[in-house]
Amino acid sequence: MARQVPIRYSIVALALAINMLCYTDRVCIAVAGPKIRGEFGFSAGQMGLVFSIFSLAYAAGQTPWGMLADRWGARGIITAAIFSWSVFTALTGAACGFLSMLAIRFTFGALEAALSPSIAAAFTRWVPLSERSTSFGAYLSGGRLGAALTPPLAVFLMLRLGWRLMFAFFGALGVAAAAAWFLWYRDQPASHPRIGPEERAWIRAGTGRPAEAAAAQEASRWSELLRSSRLWCLLGVAFASTFLWQFYITWFPTYLIEKRGLPLTEAAFFAGLPFLFGVAATWVGGLAADFLTRRFDARRGRLFLGCTGLLLTGTLMALGVFWPAARVGAALMALAAGTADLYLGAAWSAAVDIGGCSGGAVSGLMNAASNFAGFASPALMGWVLQTSNNWNAVLWAGIATTFAGVFLWMRVNAPQPEAELARAGEGALRDARPG
Repeated sequence: MARQVPIRYSIVALALAINMLCYTDRVCIAVAGPKIRGEFGFSAGQMGLVFSIFSLAYAAGQTPWGMLADRWGARGIITAAIFSWSVFTALTGAACGFLSMLAIRFTFGALEAALSPSIAAAFTRWVPLSERSTSFGAYLSGGRLGAALTPPLAVFLMLRLGWRLMFAFFGALGVAAAAAWFLWYRDQPASHPRIGPEERAWIRAGTGRPAEAAAAQEASRWSELLRSSRLWCLLGVAFASTFLWQFYITWFPTYLIEKRGLPLTEAAFFAGLPFLFGVAATWVGGLAADFLTRRFDARRGRLFLGCTGLLLTGTLMALGVFWPAARVGAALMALAAGTADLYLGAAWSAAVDIGGCSGGAVSGLMNAASNFAGFASPALMGWVLQTSNNWNAVLWAGIATTFAGVFLWMRVNAPQPEAELARAGEGALRDARPG
């Protein structure tokens, strides 16, 4: 008889697929951006706000959703969130002007904010510490894969159906995803009808204390967390790295068309490359982080991956900005996005380690910091384009924040006193052998 695939792996695979859908819904508006601007007559500043309003709502919703998932579990929250944000994806195609577009995209962002912190809360219950960076890397690769496939698919649909029906098509996919999560996921591994006793015991040993015991200490845990320099530096890294990365999910197709002079089909191809590179980078980064954790320790493994990835990102982006050949420059810029993703699995793993029993909420805080940058970056770029038509100004600001993120990441992974490790890890020092 064939050996059964561990149920926790199927949970991670389902989370990967849902994140793929999440990013498909999020990225398609970047491809439709020029058409939307043409139909409604939006200025560059207005279009920048349409791009950014999602991230403002997304950032604001992260920690509240994470706290709810820590307390109540991720099954019902994620099911309702997928269904609801899919409705607003479809409603994007019904927008009739600037204000309605802002309202729809804001609500869409607030609902989609539930996914990542809730997944983090789910992984604290389902994934042993020694497998978390790989699991988060796999989950995040779904987003990158969805973002990579979306530009050519969106162009295909837009040319045949128009941009409004394109949003309706993507929104319709969410119903099946919501049903799949509700039917397969359980908030406690012991409640899953297909899990075996060996895997249940391994999960319990590898994740530390049961969720019920951990929840009892939530209030006292937050008083420690808000004094943690590691937490604040982690938030700084998330903001710094996303300030540049958000360019790819909003203005990159427009940049390739207007600044580099590429036709729509070629621009769609290059606009998908950052996310295709990200698929590989999130997997490689997550696997490498867990390997280095087992070989050395989590601190040094995460430190190496983050510093290497962010230094490469800033360097490649600078080369791409000034490379005279449009296609080579676009490829270098796309590769820069991929190298930034090397550290993401380690970052999410660090967040749930720092958070302990509040891992979902701390992951939400980190993602909130990231998405405040996601709000600031495209809005600022739209304003700069409208006032000076200078693409390079904000790109160089993003390069500078990326290099600043290297130093903040060093502080996140600085050696910690033994007593602080014991408190913050909440069982992390018991991380041992792989399953």
